[in-house]
Amino acid sequence: MTQKKPRIEINKNDRSLSVEKVDAILNGAMQEFLTHGYTATTMDKVTAAAGVSKTTVYSYFQDKEGLFVALIERLAQEKCLIIQEPEFLQGEPRIVLQRIATNIFAQVEKEPEFLGLVRLIIGESGRFPLLAQTFVSNLDKPALELVSQYFAEHKELQLSEPEVAARIFLGSLVHFVIFQHLLHGQDVLPLERDRLIDNLINLITLNLPKNREADQYSGTRQKSARRKRSASGKFKMDYGCEPKHLRSVRLTDTAWEKLAEIAEQNNLTRSEMIEIFARQGFASNQHIAGDKGQVTGA
Repeated sequence: MTQKKPRIEINKNDRSLSVEKVDAILNGAMQEFLTHGYTATTMDKVTAAAGVSKTTVYSYFQDKEGLFVALIERLAQEKCLIIQEPEFLQGEPRIVLQRIATNIFAQVEKEPEFLGLVRLIIGESGRFPLLAQTFVSNLDKPALELVSQYFAEHKELQLSEPEVAARIFLGSLVHFVIFQHLLHGQDVLPLERDRLIDNLINLITLNLPKNREADQYSGTRQKSARRKRSASGKFKMDYGCEPKHLRSVRLTDTAWEKLAEIAEQNNLTRSEMIEIFARQGFASNQHIAGDKGQVTGA
C-alpha cells in the first residue's frame, strides 16, 4: 500500500502566498487538462505549467484526481456563488427566471474555458464516472436545489412538481448550451436564445394571474397580419373610406378575455372584433369569414 503524501499546514503568515500558489497550480492544471485531456495530463506537466515545484503541487493535491476535483470545486464556487446571493432571487418570477437564464448564457459566452472543461468531462465520463459525478454534484445539483426551492416557495406559480419544473427549466438551458456550442448545432437547427428564454418563462409562469392593467391594451399593440400598409407606411382602412377615431370601451375582465380568445382564433385584433360585433352582432350559429373578417351565417 502506498503512503499518501502529507499535506502542508498553512499558517496565517503564509496564507496569501499559499492562495497564490494554489491559483497558479489550478490555472496550470486547467491549461494542461484542456490541451491534453485528462488521461494524458501528468502532475509533472501541471508542475511545469504552474511554475512551482513538484513538492508544492503534491503538498496541496495528493494526486491528479484530487487536483481535477479541486478544479471542479473552484469552478462550482465561482459559477454558483452569484445565484446564492439573496438579491439574485429577488423580484417577481418572470424577472428572476430571466436573470437566471441570462446569467447562464453570459457565463458560457464570456468563458470558453468552461465549455472546454464540460466537453472534457463528457468525453471522459465513460472511463472516469466519478469525475462526472463530481461535476454534477458541485454544479448541477446546487443549482437545481436552489431553483426547486424557489418554485416551491412561490405558490402563485401553481407548480405541482417544483423539482420537475426546475429540471425542465435548467435542463432546457443546459441542452441549448450543449447542442448549440458543443455539438455545433446552431447551423443545423438554429434558434435564438431569447426566443428559448421567453418561451420557457411563459411555460413556467403559465398559471400566474394576468397583469390586467398591461393586458387590457394589448389588442392595440398587436397588429393583424392581414392588414396592409400603403406606400407611405400607413395602415389602409379596413372599411372603405370611413374615418376612424380612437374610442374607449369598458368591458368586464371575463368579457375582455373572451374577446381576446375569439380574436386570436380568427387572426384579428380585439379592436377589429369589436368593430365586427358592433356592425353585425354575433350569434352562436355565425362564424368569422371573408377577407375583411365579416360575420356570416353558418
